[in-house]
Amino acid sequence: MTGHTSPGGTSTGKVARLRVGILGAGGIAERAMVEPARDVDGVEVVAIGARDPQRAAAFAERLNLPVAGDYDTVLSHPDIDLVYLALPPVVHAEWAVRALEAGKHVLCEKPLSANEAGARRIAEVAAANGRRAFVGFHYRLHGFTQRLLEVIASGVLGTVRDVEIDFSIPHFVVKPGNIRLDGDLAGGAVMDVGCYAADLLRAAWGEPEVVSATAQLYADDPRIDLQTDAVLQLPGGVPARVRSSFIGDDTGSMSLRVVGSDASLEATSVIVPQWGAALTVTAGDRVLIQERAAEGENSYARQLEHLVTVLRDGSPSLLDADRAVGTMRVVDDIYRAAGLQPR
Repeated sequence: MTGHTSPGGTSTGKVARLRVGILGAGGIAERAMVEPARDVDGVEVVAIGARDPQRAAAFAERLNLPVAGDYDTVLSHPDIDLVYLALPPVVHAEWAVRALEAGKHVLCEKPLSANEAGARRIAEVAAANGRRAFVGFHYRLHGFTQRLLEVIASGVLGTVRDVEIDFSIPHFVVKPGNIRLDGDLAGGAVMDVGCYAADLLRAAWGEPEVVSATAQLYADDPRIDLQTDAVLQLPGGVPARVRSSFIGDDTGSMSLRVVGSDASLEATSVIVPQWGAALTVTAGDRVLIQERAAEGENSYARQLEHLVTVLRDGSPSLLDADRAVGTMRVVDDIYRAAGLQPR
């Protein structure tokens, strides 16, 4: 629907004030959208839709949202500029396409879709309808992540020789019944936390190629990887070892380690920088850089501020769907290398 106009938008799809409708009444919708929207000028959550309208109504009443109903209630609402998909990735392509064809911009909770083909479909439909589609890699907008990428690009490490990422959720978090353990919903460790690793590698070094991968499977659903260890090759032949896991130790891990010819880097809490992320660069026994994430900065709020800006001025975004297609290519390739089918 190129040329669609809503009261807060223009015929080019640009918006003056970002009015959001949500599909999915789970906890992520509250944490990633409703709560941060209260702290960001120019954003208003106006509607919530769920498969069960009564669940949406309870969500709306608890969080003081004006409109609740089913998914179509949100898609047909004339005053919504952007639809946030807080749904399992297996249905992202279907509902993103419907939202885009209804004249809405779309933000998909990460990953963009269940696989590269679905991600590409979202990007193509967005372009065809003159609308924007984004993936919710919120961590990329946090000041800590921007500083991390700045340090990596600065040359302080010298020639990068080895990269290691460990994104492991503590073993007691993802329990039976969790949607992340459901193959029908495109679950699995690489889908859940490994997609962050793929995105981070691409942001820092460019397009990686998957060399090998091994997976520990879930006994109750062997389509699901509880843990996958993958070896990738970065541009220039640099090896990158990536662990994505639901069976981490009691504290888990969100760490990046980089060994260079001149110095080494370690970053913690990379996925959620507001949880005390720290960046350290050392050369032998010398500490060259030692920094922590700024207190009070929220990556979800930064993501919303970013979306307000790019939807107002039409500028490119590092969250754009066409870029996220490449991240899903890496995810698919890791699954294939581990002997599993892409989602």
